Amino acid sequence: MRRTRRFTIAAALGMGTALAVGCSTKIVAPPPVDEPPAASSPAGAVQRFAWGFNHKDVEVVSGLLSDDFQFISAGTDSAGNPSRVPYDRSWFVVALAALRDSSSTVSLDVDQNLVPFPDTRVGKDPRFHKQVRTSVNGSVRFADPSRMVEITGNLLFFLTRGDSAAIPQQLISGGVGPDSTRWWVDRMEDETLARGGVSYAAQPSKRNTFAALLEYFHSLVAH
Repeated sequence: MRRTRRFTIAAALGMGTALAVGCSTKIVAPPPVDEPPAASSPAGAVQRFAWGFNHKDVEVVSGLLSDDFQFISAGTDSAGNPSRVPYDRSWFVVALAALRDSSSTVSLDVDQNLVPFPDTRVGKDPRFHKQVRTSVNGSVRFADPSRMVEITGNLLFFLTRGDSAAIPQQLISGGVGPDSTRWWVDRMEDETLARGGVSYAAQPSKRNTFAALLEYFHSLVAH
């Protein structure tokens, strides 16, 4: 009886210890995977653009831009008159690559609820062409704490469904083809606001346009 009792008590103690250890062990969930949103809708394409910019991921952003992409800047000429300068896809990608290679940290917040509308450009079929305007709030901070630029205002995206978009040849060579479930950005208009109309290079710590920021980085590598 004594041996049996001792065994029972020891077993109970062992089980209690195991339960205590088990209760104190917490299952830690893995951190969420930070993946870019899919460009499976006009809103998704805009969100993917913002993700790529925030991560300085040139491949993600360039993979959204159609072959005939145009970026329309918002700025002023030397006389202070409004100026709308068009830049093509290659210019935009070079500017982004220069931004990526810099020591800066960037952020670009877009609206959480993005609403697509039919493309207002002449001759655009609303089944294949949409536009999305979003407010933006961003910043670029350099290693030098005195150098920082803020971006506020709007960006206007024009998007084309993948079975109607002009796909860049290098992406076609990589296996990308017409796809009705994928959306491309074929035009983006800068509607952000500068303070005082000065260039980024002149006052790098002031609020400036998105275009002025890209023009600055493009100038670093332009020959």
